[in-house]
Amino acid sequence: MSKKNRKQNSQVASVLESVVPLTSSLAGRSKSTLPTVLFAVGEADFGYSETKILQLANRLRVHGECRVRIATHDQDTFKEAKKLGFDTQLVTIESPGVTVDDRLRATDEMIRETANIDIPGSTLPLWKVLAMDDFLSSLQLFGAQPSETIDADVVVAPLMAVDNNTRATCGLYTWSVAAARRKGIPVVGLEVSPLGNKNTISHLPADHYAVKSEWSKNFLVREGLARAEQVSVLRWEETYCLVPGKDEYVDAYLEGEAKMREMLSVSWDEFIILIPHHVAFLWEARKILDALASLAPPFTVVVRVDARTTRRQYPEREIVLRSYEKEIYSLPRVLIDERIGVGLLLQLADLVISPFAGTTTERAALCRKPTIICQALGQSGFQEDYLCWEPRPEKLPALIEGWIGNGWLPRPRFARILTDLATRRARAAA
Repeated sequence: MSKKNRKQNSQVASVLESVVPLTSSLAGRSKSTLPTVLFAVGEADFGYSETKILQLANRLRVHGECRVRIATHDQDTFKEAKKLGFDTQLVTIESPGVTVDDRLRATDEMIRETANIDIPGSTLPLWKVLAMDDFLSSLQLFGAQPSETIDADVVVAPLMAVDNNTRATCGLYTWSVAAARRKGIPVVGLEVSPLGNKNTISHLPADHYAVKSEWSKNFLVREGLARAEQVSVLRWEETYCLVPGKDEYVDAYLEGEAKMREMLSVSWDEFIILIPHHVAFLWEARKILDALASLAPPFTVVVRVDARTTRRQYPEREIVLRSYEKEIYSLPRVLIDERIGVGLLLQLADLVISPFAGTTTERAALCRKPTIICQALGQSGFQEDYLCWEPRPEKLPALIEGWIGNGWLPRPRFARILTDLATRRARAAA
């Protein structure tokens, strides 16, 4: 192995190892010592995600690495969170009202303070826009801030944008962020309504941001709202919890993920490569496995076979074991599975490498799952953002290392982001 390749392998290994230790470090903790996450959910985000934002909160709880409390101002959200068994706080966001004199006095002060500020690229004074709309509306929250304090290790608050800026929701998020800031509690800004739309001034300050796409990450960095290291792109199944619409495949995965990991004996943070097997592509499968031996561990390869497939007297599992014995023993860990459906396995995996295009690669693309089709004499190059054809197996390690280097692999779990922040806060206070 060349000096250059050893250096690359070392860099890749450090990235992969960084996603593994957290689960083991939290193992054995009693529930009372787990960090507490306060998850603020306004009625606008509850509706925008079609209630699925609570699925994201529940995923944190299922991972067993933190305690989750819900804070909301909305009765429907409160009832649904209680039904799911969450410790839920109903926060009253209601203004006693603003007199006409108070409104005129505040507006006059705002105009004086912003008299010399124009909208960028124009001669339109800022106060003419604010005084006629947003500023007067904001005064309706005067005196509405609740007296409750926040007792948590991390606060999650959706970023306010076009679809979630109702008056009460704005009040809830402003209160949660302001109260957290006063106590030095780290805040995670969560993208629910899409970023953009020229409303950057409405984004409350956060210590870290969890967003739904690379575009959103680049937006925050480009607009100067965050540094690149302050922004994490969520895993696809967690992004799903923050968008409108339902998908039965993803719902089934979220419901069964813990059981699947138990069946396969893989941890929440294990880096998993799925290879859907097909008896018509034995050469490709062998070469894929052989190429992965050059990839720095830790990682686990799952070869998916069909229990109904046989050739002569051999079931597909036996074909895999006999055909790739040397290649299998050259890898850190290989699992051959015939119990879990491939549609669920591809969602469990971090990366799909397939010797053929088919239902697995089509579904993987819909789930934004990084996918490589490695087929002899096949196509070359990107077909879609997350789908690449590479006919030369020897090129796979460099391609995967490149995806790791640009942050596509592996995506951190939301629970990992929050517990890391809580751990850093605890260390700083020690």
